Amino acid sequence: MIKKLIMNSDDFGMTHGNTIGTILAHEEGILTSTTCMMNMPFAEWALNEAKNHPNLGVGIHFVLTVGRPLVDGAKSYTDENGNFIRPKDYPDHQPHADPEELYVEWKAQMEKYIEIAGHKPTHIDSHHHVHLLPWHIDVAKRLAKEYDLPMRQREQVLDTYEYVRCDDRMYGDDANYDFVTNAFQVDDEILEFMCHPALIDQRLYDMTSYGLPRMKELELIMSKELREFVEEHNIELINFSDIKKK
Repeated sequence: MIKKLIMNSDDFGMTHGNTIGTILAHEEGILTSTTCMMNMPFAEWALNEAKNHPNLGVGIHFVLTVGRPLVDGAKSYTDENGNFIRPKDYPDHQPHADPEELYVEWKAQMEKYIEIAGHKPTHIDSHHHVHLLPWHIDVAKRLAKEYDLPMRQREQVLDTYEYVRCDDRMYGDDANYDFVTNAFQVDDEILEFMCHPALIDQRLYDMTSYGLPRMKELELIMSKELREFVEEHNIELINFSDIKKK
C-alpha cells in the first residue's frame, strides 16, 4: 500500500468548467494538486482562484499540442496559422519539436506562470505527456534543473528530488472505486495519480472528446467511499511541494 498520495488534476485553466471542477475536487474530495496550461485563456483566472486555496499545489502543464504558443516564429511545431500542430496531424501522431524552439516556448510558459502566480509552480508535467517523449525529455530536464523543480515521471529520469511514479491510466470507465483503490495497493512510497475532474461547459465540450467522463472522475474523487479508503489505510495526502530534494 502506498504511504503518500498526490492526486493531480491536469488541464487547470483550460476552461471555466474544468477549473471549477478541479477546485471542487480539492475542496470536497481528495484532490491535492493540479497543473495549469499557460497558453489557455482561463489560465490567469485559474491561478488567481488557486490563491484562495493554499493547500492546493499548482504546477505547470507544459503545452505543445493545443492552442497557440506564447512565442511566435517556431516552425517545428506550428501550422500555417501559427497554432500548435495537433498530434493527429503528425505522421506518427506525436509532436517533434526542435529542442531550442521548444526550450524557448516552455520557458515562456514558465515565466508567465511565475509572473501571474508570484512564485514558481510546484512541479512540471505536460499536456499529452509530451515532456516524456525521448526527443523532448532533455528540454524538460533542463527546465526542471534550471527552476529547481520536481517533474512528473513514469520511470525515474530525474534524480534531483524524491522519485514519484505517476499512474496515468484513469480514463472513462476506469474512473471507479475498485480501479483507483487497486492502483493504490502497490509498494511505492509516494504515488502521483493523474485525473481530469471537471464540470462540462461549452468550451470544454467543443475542445475535447474526453468530456463527460471528467464528471464521472469528479464524482469519484469527491466520494465518501474514496475518502474513507484513504483514511482507513493511513494514506497521507500531499502535493509536490512536499517532495524532498536530494
